[in-house]
Amino acid sequence: MIVLPPIVARTWEEKSLQAGDRIKDLMRQAVSGCLRELTPFLPKPSTALILIGPGHNGNDALLLGMELKELGWNVDFLLSRPPGRRIHPDSRVKSKHWKKALIWPAKPSRFLKTKAPRLVIDGLLGLGATPPARPTEAGILSWILREKRGSDLYVAIDIPSGLHPVTGATPGPTFPADLTLALGSVKTGCLRDSALPFVGQLRGIPIDFATPLPKISSDFFLPSEAHSIIRSRPANAHKRSAGVVHLWAGSAEFPGAASLTSLGSLRSGAGYVRLFSNRPIPDSISPTLPELLLHSLDPGQAPQVDAFLQGASALVIGPGLPPTTVLESFLTQLLPRTKVPIVLDAGALEIVARRPEILKSATGPTLLTPHAGEFSRMLEKAVEDRADAAREWLAKFPHTLLIAKGPHTLIATNEHPFSFNSTGGPAQATAGMGDLLSGILGGLLALGYPPFDSARLAVLWHGLASDLALQKGGPTTLATDLNRTLPPSWRILSNRAE
Repeated sequence: MIVLPPIVARTWEEKSLQAGDRIKDLMRQAVSGCLRELTPFLPKPSTALILIGPGHNGNDALLLGMELKELGWNVDFLLSRPPGRRIHPDSRVKSKHWKKALIWPAKPSRFLKTKAPRLVIDGLLGLGATPPARPTEAGILSWILREKRGSDLYVAIDIPSGLHPVTGATPGPTFPADLTLALGSVKTGCLRDSALPFVGQLRGIPIDFATPLPKISSDFFLPSEAHSIIRSRPANAHKRSAGVVHLWAGSAEFPGAASLTSLGSLRSGAGYVRLFSNRPIPDSISPTLPELLLHSLDPGQAPQVDAFLQGASALVIGPGLPPTTVLESFLTQLLPRTKVPIVLDAGALEIVARRPEILKSATGPTLLTPHAGEFSRMLEKAVEDRADAAREWLAKFPHTLLIAKGPHTLIATNEHPFSFNSTGGPAQATAGMGDLLSGILGGLLALGYPPFDSARLAVLWHGLASDLALQKGGPTTLATDLNRTLPPSWRILSNRAE
């Protein structure tokens, strides 16, 4: 799914209407897509409040409210302005729907009295509104912000009202979405890190416009698009042809990192996975991952570079490792000697932050997986926005690939448009998730996926597996929970399951 500035998004829609699309049909696509993406987040039906502004967003919101009513929700509609002779593009909406709606400053008593978790749908302002909001809409936004409870679900259609669609700035009252449903394209402002508190989780709703896609500078990678890069395993595949991953991971302080990184690589489909790690970590892992090949190291010892390279198709270094001089020396020797892809995580990234110049000696694809703190240390300053920081980093180290972890994880390289991830969420903010991701990434690289495709696919798959695990309940998903959901989520990505 493409990422567009609002003016380009509006022009694209207008051209599609001129080319023969009907607004009614586009709206029905948008609403059915919204309901599909919204359903996994919904609590049990109680009371829903639909905020309706004067534009297309308000029309989308009204239709979505009608669908929720069919699902058993008590739905109140609140208009920011009197409807007058307003006519909805969809013939299913009659004049009675407008007449029954509340008009601000009236407030919905049923919504205010409801004790159960409530739902609020924001259809106040769309792309045509430049914040700050006008007094009427600003009044509604200020009121609904004060009314928000921790158990409520607040959902924005396309973009949260009050958020600047280009910069992500919030110069006035802004709708505090827990979930934003982007229609047709993701608007650039929603992907700014400063906008995260108002955008919440972001999900994309593809819409089939009659005109070709505009030229893009970044994308928002959806599960429905993954089949375009996924490869089927050939009938004559064997263990060696499926690739060999070598991992140096785990330490006395973080023994689980070795297990989780190994699990990720094994689940990825790699033919062989060999773990280099301090005794007694390999011995403790062996009963739980019998498929794993083991190479024990004495405490404080690095792998022999020749042994670590021999037969490997991809390398993963750093999960659970302290940033010691031994690790630094190992990377200094290894990077100039290998042509196979290398994933650097955790302790290895701390070495990079300390001595970034060692990356200039790398002769193979080098993939870096920093979270916000690691990225700040690599740049030696606070990261205010990951996309801006990635451009700065790539100007200095143009041959690296960045996986800037966090909400809608960013994959950044000079060779491709930036790519943002569409799966996963705050339930992934728990120990071990990054170790598992590094292992999955190493496995896909070993299978022969190009670095950019490997990164996009690994992050998308990892996030979708977390989403599936979260449906079983709990505020977080454990990294080990994904062992059960990685296989079914792969079937979804490869168009083999719903």
